[in-house]
Amino acid sequence: RRLLKDDGRGVSEPLMENGSGAWVRGRHLVLLDTAQAAAAGHRLLAEQEVLAPQVVLAPDGGAAYNLGAPPRTQFSGLRRDLPPSVHLLTLASWGPEMVLLRLEHQFAVGEDSGRNLSAPVTLNLRDLFSTFTITRLQETTLVANQLREAASRLKWTTNTGPTPHQTPYQLDPANITLEPMEIRTFLASVQWKEVDG
Repeated sequence: RRLLKDDGRGVSEPLMENGSGAWVRGRHLVLLDTAQAAAAGHRLLAEQEVLAPQVVLAPDGGAAYNLGAPPRTQFSGLRRDLPPSVHLLTLASWGPEMVLLRLEHQFAVGEDSGRNLSAPVTLNLRDLFSTFTITRLQETTLVANQLREAASRLKWTTNTGPTPHQTPYQLDPANITLEPMEIRTFLASVQWKEVDG
């Protein structure tokens, strides 16, 4: 890249790179489908491509973490698969016995082409994870900086009148419902399990 004048992008000098320059390579995926099936196809394909598992290898002969156990070749943090319309956005430690959990329903109403992917989904979170059991849930705002019930929401008046006020409810980890295109964030109190091998 060569610029005779400063481009105003922060280095305060002309850009004069030596060598062959930077190479950028990409890959384009083209999905040919009907309008009704296109959204389901591209959302699931994007998740598969962008969030594909990564293979991690280590040299043999290193010190094992647990000398009494055979090396682990597989691990899944989930006991069962999530429905195709649900995406686990965040699972992060939030303290010794608390995790931050963020789930999204990745389809809008009518995007499912008859596969029922845009219908609301009810999940049992209590025994979904293999390394812990959820004992208590608290829903927070999207950024997890305050409890949802304590959040001060703007009250909008629409053409059809004021929106109804939602009353606070008790969350049951066995029944969490995600509506189409909804993202919900939870602080989950957990009880950790012993993981074999």
